[in-house]
Amino acid sequence: MAVLSKAQHASDRSFADMLSLLINSTGMPALDAGSDFTRARRAQLAARAARWLLGRRRPSHPATFGVASTCGGSVVRLEVIPLDAVVGTVEPSPHFDARFRPASPHLRPRWVKVALAHRTGRALPPIEVVGGCDGYYVVDGRHRVSVARATGRREIDAWVR
Repeated sequence: MAVLSKAQHASDRSFADMLSLLINSTGMPALDAGSDFTRARRAQLAARAARWLLGRRRPSHPATFGVASTCGGSVVRLEVIPLDAVVGTVEPSPHFDARFRPASPHLRPRWVKVALAHRTGRALPPIEVVGGCDGYYVVDGRHRVSVARATGRREIDAWVR
């Protein structure tokens, strides 16, 4: 019985992911990928304006991984991780905000390429993360995390160290 409910739950998630893509779809993937970037960039600008109005003047960037915050082992394994568990990056990244929304229009070409691959069903390599006590920190794959969050995905494939 538990196996059926897990399989059904997985199909519900994939249906939700498909629905989020259909809602913002014109049928032209290249145009849709550009619109995805514009929508994500607009959300980042709105969040920045809200922080400014609330008196929080510091820019919001992803948390940076510290050597002391490691909790995992040294075995590298492929896992499906929840996007909400991705809390930061190993290296400082001023190009994304704390929720991995694009903070610069200069990201558009690369971001749109990743979004187009996602929309057309092309396989993208798993991201690479390091497990910390408070979540996962991205080593490689910031654009993939950003696109996945912007398009409403809940999980992403990752190599976890």
